[in-house]
Amino acid sequence: MKKFAVFIILLCPLYFVSQVRAAQIKAYVAEFNVAGVPNRDELKGTLQTLLASRLNSEAIFTVDASTGADVLVTGSYAVLGKIFSLDAVARDSSGKVLARVFEQGESQDELIPALAKLAQKLGGEIVKSLPPPVAKPVSPAPATALPVPVPAAAAPSGEIVRAEPVSKSGSSSWTSQRLDGALVGIAPGRTLENGVRELYVVDDHALRLYRQGKELELVAEVTFGDSEQILGVDTAALDGDGISEAYLTMLSGDNLASQVWVARDGRLQKVAENLPYFFRAIALDGKEKRIYVQEMGRDADFYGDVYELVRKDAKFEKQNPIKLPRFGFLYNFNRFTDAKGGSHYVLINADGYVIVYSAAGEELWRSSDKFGGSELYFKRQDLANVRTTGDQYRWTFLEQRIVVTPEGEIIVPKNSGLFVFGTNRSYKKNSVFSFAWNGSTLDERWHTKESQNYLADYSFDAPRKELILLEVVKKEGLIEKGASAIVVKRVE
Repeated sequence: MKKFAVFIILLCPLYFVSQVRAAQIKAYVAEFNVAGVPNRDELKGTLQTLLASRLNSEAIFTVDASTGADVLVTGSYAVLGKIFSLDAVARDSSGKVLARVFEQGESQDELIPALAKLAQKLGGEIVKSLPPPVAKPVSPAPATALPVPVPAAAAPSGEIVRAEPVSKSGSSSWTSQRLDGALVGIAPGRTLENGVRELYVVDDHALRLYRQGKELELVAEVTFGDSEQILGVDTAALDGDGISEAYLTMLSGDNLASQVWVARDGRLQKVAENLPYFFRAIALDGKEKRIYVQEMGRDADFYGDVYELVRKDAKFEKQNPIKLPRFGFLYNFNRFTDAKGGSHYVLINADGYVIVYSAAGEELWRSSDKFGGSELYFKRQDLANVRTTGDQYRWTFLEQRIVVTPEGEIIVPKNSGLFVFGTNRSYKKNSVFSFAWNGSTLDERWHTKESQNYLADYSFDAPRKELILLEVVKKEGLIEKGASAIVVKRVE
C-alpha cells in the first residue's frame, strides 16, 4: 500500500504538467528564409531556434514538429544594405493567417533584441486570434502492475559504436594538460630515437614546439606582432635531411607574408619569410606528404592553380600545377586511387558536403550529411559588395583537412552543434570519420566517439595509426582567453 501511495505521489506532478501543456497553444516554428547575407544555410536554423525559444510562454508551447501543432510560424530575414528586416506569419492548422508581424534594425547588434520584440508581438497576436484551449479534467488512470522488463536482443556489434572507458596512462587514448589560448593549428615534427613525438602548434600570434611525453613539454616558442596573423601550420622535410620544417601561413595586413621555420638544437630558427603563398601539407593518394601552395589574388582569395612547393638550396619555388575540379582550392581537397588504379578527387564544398570527382572533373558522388566546419577565418576589405552583404569585409573560412591514408581510406572530420550569428561561427562538438571508395559511393569504415569540444585542427600519424586532435576546450571571450588540449587516439 505504501508503494502504491508513493507511485501516485510521483505521478501527480507529471499529470499536472500534462494538463498545463494541454491548455497551451502548440506552435511550430519552421526554418527561416534568409536573403542578402553569407552562411544562409546555417542562419536558417539559428533564427528558427532563437524565435522558438522566445515564443515559449504560459500561453504558447513550441514543439519540434509541425504534426499536431495548432499554429505554424514561418519567418524571413533579409538584409538590404545596412538595414535588416525580420518578418513572421502565423497560420492555424487550416492555413488561415492569424498574425503578420515584423521588426527591423540597422546593425547585427540589434538582431537578437529585434527577435525578442518579434516574438512578443507574434505571441500576443496568436493568443488574441486563437485563445488557449481549456484542458478537460481527466481522471488519472488506475495504477497497474509494472511490466517485467524483457532484455532487448543484442544488436550486431558491427552496427554499434560503443563508448570506450575513460582512458588510463598507456591505453589507446592520451590527452594533454590544458593549454592556454584557443589554438588554431597543429602539425607533427620529428619522432626522436626514444619514440617521443614533437608537435608544432600555433595560435594567432605564436608558434610553439612541444614534445609529447606523459605531459607536453614546451621546447621553444616564437611570437609575432599584432599586425601579423597565423592561419595555420604544416610540416614536411623538403630539403631531404629528414627534419621537418614548419610552414606558417601568415598574413601581414591584407597580404600573404608566410614563413618557414625549423627546430635545431632546441631552438626555432627562421628559414624564409614574406612568401606569397597559402601552405597545406597533403599526401596525395596516401603517398609522401608534400607542401602545396596557392596564391592570393587582388579580388579572389585563392588565385590560380595549386602547385607543389620545392626547395632549391635556400630558395622555394612552385612547380607541378594541379588542375582541380570545379570549386576545388588548396584547403578543401585531396586525391585517392581506386582499386583499379584510377585517380579521383575528393573535396568539401562551400555548403559542407563531401563530393567525389573523376580525374576528368565529373561529379560521381555527394554525401547526404555535412562534414568539415571551421571557425578559422581571415577577412579582406570588399567594398564592391557592401550593398549586398552589409559588411565592408569579405570573411573567408579555411576548411578542415581531408587525409588519404596509405591504405586508401579517406579521413574527414565533422564539427557540429553550429551556432551562427552574422559572420561569427561557433561549433560545440566533433567526430572524425573514415571512408573507403567502393566504386560507387564512400562507405563508412569507422568514426570516433563524439567529443564535446570544437576541433580546430588535426593530423593522422599513419605508421602509428593515431589521430592527433587539437581541441578547443574553452572558447575565447571578451575577457577570458580560452583553452585547448591535444588528444591522441589510436584507430585500431
